[in-house]
Amino acid sequence: MFLLKAGDLSLPGPTSMTIDDEIIWSESTGRTLDGTMVGEAIAEKKTIGIKWSWITEEEVKTIKNSMILGFFPITFRDDGEDVTITTYRGTLSKDCAGDIGDGKVWYKSVSVDVVQR
Repeated sequence: MFLLKAGDLSLPGPTSMTIDDEIIWSESTGRTLDGTMVGEAIAEKKTIGIKWSWITEEEVKTIKNSMILGFFPITFRDDGEDVTITTYRGTLSKDCAGDIGDGKVWYKSVSVDVVQR
């Protein structure tokens, strides 16, 4: 079983994953003069913050190549079930440690946010 999958490709297991269930409100949402909130909740969308620690350059390439430019499906575990949503990614941040003596290039940390379409 996988923890995280982009398209048909299983990704390296993340160190942490934060799943935000965001409520999207209508354009006319706001507060009236007396402070009462008005508007309509029109959808719920997810933003997933994914972090990896101490992964190899090859694993970073897998992550980057699977989180393509534009929209892509991502599958993850949420609330006891596997969920697949169409997403796009934000900035992929990488902190490279370099070769630590084993002949491989390692990254101390890699992180990205993916946002539901």
